[in-house]
Amino acid sequence: MRGGACSNSLRSISSSNRATRNGSPNLNSSAFDVRPREPVTVLNAAGGGALVLTCEHASCAVPAEYNNLGLHVDSLMEHIGWDVGAQEVTEALAAHFNATAVCSGVSRLVIDCNRDLPDHDLIVATSHGVSIPGNALLSVEERARRIRDFYDPYHASVDAIVAQRPEAMLLSVHSFTPVLNGRERPFDVGVLFDDYADEARALGAVLAEAGLRVRFNEPYSGLDGLIFSARKHGMRHGVRYLELELNNSRLRERSQIAMVAGTVARAWSQCFGV
Repeated sequence: MRGGACSNSLRSISSSNRATRNGSPNLNSSAFDVRPREPVTVLNAAGGGALVLTCEHASCAVPAEYNNLGLHVDSLMEHIGWDVGAQEVTEALAAHFNATAVCSGVSRLVIDCNRDLPDHDLIVATSHGVSIPGNALLSVEERARRIRDFYDPYHASVDAIVAQRPEAMLLSVHSFTPVLNGRERPFDVGVLFDDYADEARALGAVLAEAGLRVRFNEPYSGLDGLIFSARKHGMRHGVRYLELELNNSRLRERSQIAMVAGTVARAWSQCFGV
């Protein structure tokens, strides 16, 4: 399984600093290469037409000129920097279904590809109590640059892929932190939807039968407009769409990722015949 834009760096650092990760690890930006290879990565571009996968928070990579946005690398490695494990699940599903997947190449802290352009949290100055120095007092010119260089190429790629596959379903893959602001989220997977409630309920039921703790429209709700990317491209091209939110405590090891991806793949096949 090929890792995301910063996955290999994360794994090597996590391995060499395993004893200090719960304390004060001696890491610095020069030891942690989080430079993106591309603003967007398309996996299996010649894949079949029954499913298209997207991963808006696939990477914690930050272009070198942004100097990690002024953050310690630990912050980039946690959920505020990316959706931990989401790209690996996306890659596993793409391989299983011979499907095409589109993955963002930069951290959500550079720009969030799962937000609409007018949204206040498209580029955040703070995230869950952590200040983002590189996003403070952002100029109009810098905002426009990030949209041009990172946001627009990602969504153009999704549009191009979905337009070529009018019979496909669209699945956006995300992960969530099990505790946020002191509040526990005691479930394994959220199935997020707005227009496609029947499909969501069917998928959730099969995932629950497989032993996962399932919630609908949690920890975020598609009914509140919080599945922006899937909705944007699904509606534009007239295809069905859903979003999955996976508990990242189940995505910290390769064996966990394989187990979760396998469960999702079997449930998807049972529901949609892919």
